[in-house]
Amino acid sequence: MKTKEINIKERNKEENHKSFWKKFKNFWKEFNENWLWVNIGSYIVGTTSFWLLFFIGIINLVTSIILTIMNLLFIPLMYYFFNYFKKSKHQKIITKIILVGCGGFGVGGIIWFIIGYLLITAPWAPLQALPPVLRGRIFLLLLPTSCGIVAYIMYRIGKKRDWRPPSHLID
Repeated sequence: MKTKEINIKERNKEENHKSFWKKFKNFWKEFNENWLWVNIGSYIVGTTSFWLLFFIGIINLVTSIILTIMNLLFIPLMYYFFNYFKKSKHQKIITKIILVGCGGFGVGGIIWFIIGYLLITAPWAPLQALPPVLRGRIFLLLLPTSCGIVAYIMYRIGKKRDWRPPSHLID
């Protein structure tokens, strides 16, 4: 009796996972018809959040204005890029750029902060005794090193997959 209940629960989990990606694909299929409303909605949410941060006192006025303008310019471009990526004949090249460039910089930046904190800026860090100028230079040199290593790892992963995008993005 318990094995039947376990199998039913596992089957429901698989169906929910599949239905999520099905909904995701349907959204992008319908996106071509509703792109204006999606852009307007994302612009309203982004602008509201930036100005809310200003009124709370987290960011200043200039930063809020700059982020609002960037939101107006880059949100539609981002949606266009994702839509173009799905239809492009150059998916391998775009996948290389995204995986190696953006993935390497994004994950490498996170690793840079973690390593920098653990080795340099923490009060118990081993390099805390060095002069501040030398610590700053080491901290800055860790950025291209960590991003380069992560970009190389991303390149190897992409090469192993033959630069195919994730299967849930392909129709």
